[in-house]
Amino acid sequence: MIKKGFLANGEMLGWEPEKLASFIKESGYDCVELIDDIIFAGGKDGKEYKAAADKAGIEISEILVQHDFVMLDTAAREANIKLAADNIRRASDMGVKVVNFFTGPVPWMPDSIQVGKQVSMTDAWGMVFDAFDKIIPVAEKEGVKIAVENVWGMLAHDLYTNKFLNSHYNNDNLGVNLDPSHDMLYGNNDAAFIVKSWGEKIFHVHVKDAVGIAEGGKFVFPLLGEGNVNFGAFFKALEETGYTGCASVEFESWAYRQNIWGGVHASAVKPSLEFLKKFI
Repeated sequence: MIKKGFLANGEMLGWEPEKLASFIKESGYDCVELIDDIIFAGGKDGKEYKAAADKAGIEISEILVQHDFVMLDTAAREANIKLAADNIRRASDMGVKVVNFFTGPVPWMPDSIQVGKQVSMTDAWGMVFDAFDKIIPVAEKEGVKIAVENVWGMLAHDLYTNKFLNSHYNNDNLGVNLDPSHDMLYGNNDAAFIVKSWGEKIFHVHVKDAVGIAEGGKFVFPLLGEGNVNFGAFFKALEETGYTGCASVEFESWAYRQNIWGGVHASAVKPSLEFLKKFI
């Protein structure tokens, strides 16, 4: 059976590990998803989060290790590659065997470069391949799966561009964190086709809806069920492929959170679970 999860964000990132794990468990979830910048901050090993999750009886389904690999600043890019590799090792030491990557460039950052203007497509992909050439052997050694999330505005931004990356390596430790919302922004509306195209390469799932097109300011990730993702077809296809991992809610309805819930991210936890229960 698919597990129900939630990606901790907002004020939840400042909670003590036991408070976070207890809240997720008591809310009715099976797993929690964490962010490396938080749990490994200041050189920490993150093991207090694993201990708290174990005590609460939930799983840490995935750790986000999302760092830009498409950068003109060579030193900064190399630092991101090293950090990503180090955090794979930390995740493994915690007993967490799935990490979430993206490729870059990060379109919402003011200093993000534009592929085709500041750097060629060839050179941009060369930067990504250089990063994964160094990182994949670490994942293999540690027994960790790298789940690449295709994200709007990045090199790997939909099914086809992420497939290009995965096919380049054809490696058992490289797969996808399947988030249907980003494909929707590029007009890839057949959720079942997307799921079945990835099949056993689905290492983790994000549950997020989308409306609009993949340009800054021209889309939103609305409340679940308000967007263009056909979640009925999506979850049916996941079951048919035999996926039994975590389907983790990534709540990014920022205006709703601010205007209705006063910026409190934890307010999204219970409504999101009610949505998941419709399908899991």
